[in-house]
Amino acid sequence: MPYFIDSHELNGDTPSITIAEKHLRDLQTQDRYNCRKLGYCFDEIRKIAFCLFEAPDRSCVEQLHKEEHANVPNHIIEVDSRIIDFFLKQIEKETETKKVDIGSIATRPLITIMALSIESNELYSMAANDRGAIQKNFKSLLVEYSDHFKGTIIKRDHYASQLTFDSVSAAVDCALKMHKDFTPVIKTLEQQLFLKVGISVCFLSNNDSKEFQQAVKLAKRLCYVSTSKILITLEVRNQFQNESMKVVIKGNRIKSVSPDDVRFLTELMDYMEKYWQNQDLHASMLERQLGCSKSQIYRKMKMLIGQSPNSFIKAYRLSRAKELLRNKNGNISEIAFDTGFSSPSYFSKCFQKEFGIKPSYYQLEF
Repeated sequence: MPYFIDSHELNGDTPSITIAEKHLRDLQTQDRYNCRKLGYCFDEIRKIAFCLFEAPDRSCVEQLHKEEHANVPNHIIEVDSRIIDFFLKQIEKETETKKVDIGSIATRPLITIMALSIESNELYSMAANDRGAIQKNFKSLLVEYSDHFKGTIIKRDHYASQLTFDSVSAAVDCALKMHKDFTPVIKTLEQQLFLKVGISVCFLSNNDSKEFQQAVKLAKRLCYVSTSKILITLEVRNQFQNESMKVVIKGNRIKSVSPDDVRFLTELMDYMEKYWQNQDLHASMLERQLGCSKSQIYRKMKMLIGQSPNSFIKAYRLSRAKELLRNKNGNISEIAFDTGFSSPSYFSKCFQKEFGIKPSYYQLEF
């Protein structure tokens, strides 16, 4: 896509912090206009702000500013890609001089949430000492890298955890490091184990806000549907590249999901959370809820989740059953019926196939 630089002539008393706040609002909404903001700089003497965008055309840049904060650019020019290096160096120089930390603006701080989990249908068929080794290594790496990348552990389990970071780059770097260093642990056990990661981001006033809770939920959902990769939102990818300037995420360990895919996943999971206990729940109900044809929802779910609709429904019910068993919310028969299975025997058969352990033995584990 082409590159554009826009300029904004501002009032004489406009402080640098106001420009940083406007920059944050652009980052929050840029995906709606197919833009990617690479950075900005502010000439305080002349009171002119310059922004660098990658966008399909100049109208996308203008609409982003106009509809988000009514700050229409005075000029928009398309620039040669060879100018980009110079502009980015100016931004780096400006940042070092002014020390405007856009991630620490008191009104709307940036919070990045990362959810991790170890998944495998062989996990509970392993020897107890091997599972103990996995738990020990997972905990050790988690504590080491959360400290190194200045993350905060908000929840930790035997095989799962959730953390927050003050920057996207710290979360992404931590996830990559965890993936890299946990792989040898898995290979030595010769088991089909996967470290799954989901990363989301939000701007908020405090950690009790609705935005934060939604971001945590989204990170957990991305982790849940991830197929042994680091799954991130497109907003996370864009913010990472803004923080890291010219660093580009490479390799196949990270996959980003579009805003449309996030909306699809949110609608799907919201519906599942509400109706998963319904014995009559089947793929056609998802089709009606999500407004998709049978072929559309099948392709969408296979691409995003790696499962067909019916397989996903069964796997989701079994994951909820695992929670109930662990928390001892009823006996096997009660939990089988509560999770939408027609009989305890069929439930036990499906549970063992999914997790490699009988439900009764799993309950004894905890």
